[in-house]
Amino acid sequence: MKKFIWGFLLLTSCQSTFYMVRHGEKVDNSANPPLSTLGQERAEDLKTELANKGISEIYSTNYLRTKNTAKPLADFKGLTTKIYAASPADSMRVFIEKLKKIRGKNVLVVGHSNTTKYVVNGLFERDTLRADIPDNDFDNLYIVKRQFFPARKMRFFAKTYGKISPQ
Repeated sequence: MKKFIWGFLLLTSCQSTFYMVRHGEKVDNSANPPLSTLGQERAEDLKTELANKGISEIYSTNYLRTKNTAKPLADFKGLTTKIYAASPADSMRVFIEKLKKIRGKNVLVVGHSNTTKYVVNGLFERDTLRADIPDNDFDNLYIVKRQFFPARKMRFFAKTYGKISPQ
């Protein structure tokens, strides 16, 4: 039984799962707007979607819309949201390298229409997302699973959550 438990712990500590989303809908196009009512609902939908996924770290840029998208899940899990810089580009590269060193954790990263693709592509180590997320698109949930043992393996999934974004 001890061997089974140690084997299970070894395997689970050798995979990290990253969940990436764009922030929820915002009230306007000002520099640092809060979430709209629909965006607040989407943040709650994100909490529901990820509540049982074992999230142990949450990252957000330092904007109201991203922090408030992460807040319901952070509050539910009793976690503090860690802030990362999405610009300049060097800061983003450093952040992605930091994420790549995480082992055995499930992580949420909340970003923007023009930054989420860099996190996804950096973690998956392929140019999977080639374009920015359209301005009216808020319901995407990107998942990158990084396995390190017994062999290095990465998987990418794209799905939606919450209400469907208007097209």
